Amino acid sequence: MLKQTLVPIWSLLFGIAILTMASALQSSLIGIRASIESFNTTATGLIMSAYYLGFIAGSLLVPGWVKNVGHIRVFAAVASLASITILMQSVIVDPWFWMLMRMGTGLCYAGLFIVTESWLNDIATNKTRGRLFSIYIIEIWASQTLGQFLLNTASPGGFGLFILTSVLISLALVPLLLVRTPSPTISIPEKLNIMGLIKTAPLGATGVSIAGITSGALLGLGALYAKSIGMGIGEISLFIGASYIGGMILQWPIGLLSDRQDRRVTILWVGIVGALTAMIVPLGAGMDNRIVMMIGMFTVGAFTFPMYSLASSHMNDQLRPEQILSASSGMILLNGLGGMMGPLVAASLMDIFSIQALFLFIASMNLVVALMAAYRINVQPPMVIEDQGDQIQVALAVSPVATAEMLVEADSSTPVEEEVHEVEIKL
Repeated sequence: MLKQTLVPIWSLLFGIAILTMASALQSSLIGIRASIESFNTTATGLIMSAYYLGFIAGSLLVPGWVKNVGHIRVFAAVASLASITILMQSVIVDPWFWMLMRMGTGLCYAGLFIVTESWLNDIATNKTRGRLFSIYIIEIWASQTLGQFLLNTASPGGFGLFILTSVLISLALVPLLLVRTPSPTISIPEKLNIMGLIKTAPLGATGVSIAGITSGALLGLGALYAKSIGMGIGEISLFIGASYIGGMILQWPIGLLSDRQDRRVTILWVGIVGALTAMIVPLGAGMDNRIVMMIGMFTVGAFTFPMYSLASSHMNDQLRPEQILSASSGMILLNGLGGMMGPLVAASLMDIFSIQALFLFIASMNLVVALMAAYRINVQPPMVIEDQGDQIQVALAVSPVATAEMLVEADSSTPVEEEVHEVEIKL
């Protein structure tokens, strides 16, 4: 059944893999090039934060566009604009202009992911959706990792990598436009009262917000950090890629553990370990030991990136099924706001104190989540383990559409289907 579903949509999966690869390449490229152009750290933080502002705007605007003109036209339009924005950054090198272009890139990528994921979800059935989205998320993690190594194909000081990113985005457009599957419909979820969401699941809201802060700071400024301490392009690609690999490898086992105990306990120790491991990178820098720094990035990714999945799953545990779809929009908004704040605050701290403040900031944010988890464990009795939903595996590039569908799927299984559903969600 799953194979029969995958064969007709190979072009969708291929397209999203290429798009994610281009996105990961572009993020690191902008950080490195900003350093080469002598942009100060605060300006670079603003540029990286602008992406999340655009992504939030796209998440709110694109569903309406799709409803009015259809998936294919919207995808073609935003892909073309995404290709233009990255090329324009190679032509006009100015921090304010780059900030505007990064905002446009964020909006375009929100559109690309929403169109692709809603199309993917329309093709999937209740029997294949869990496994299909698991394959999709693993593909995204792998593509993000591979995107880092494309930094080695040309000098970031020239036009080559900007052109390569534009070519990849355009390449992803071709197979998706040739899909013969009928274009699906998309519904816009009802607006959610954010304060109500925070009151319902304060730990979940804290977790998804800080997950945005830490991932935004790490991925937005990690390449700039590496360049500032003298790493070459090959080392930078390994440095950032190690965090993706760590997150990809430990995402599933951490999620599995959270399904077998009070999820707040998992959030507590992941936050503590995430805070401790964030200190390995500056320790390695002080020792001038690149191997220790690579291990540090692996562990930072391993215990920082899964926090969004843990927090969103915990929030899902507290919600009624009819609340889940609208709640996903609230989670994306909180995560996006965190993503905007992370690079900006971290960059300011790096300017005021030292370049090592990036990882001190990430450590402190992970510790905040751990303290919040400890507080909630003390004031709120634990849920019955059997009443918890399955852990939702979420990658860094997944849009509100995929998040909503996975949350709905995780909470909609019947007792008869429970065993099968567990396999589908967890792969």
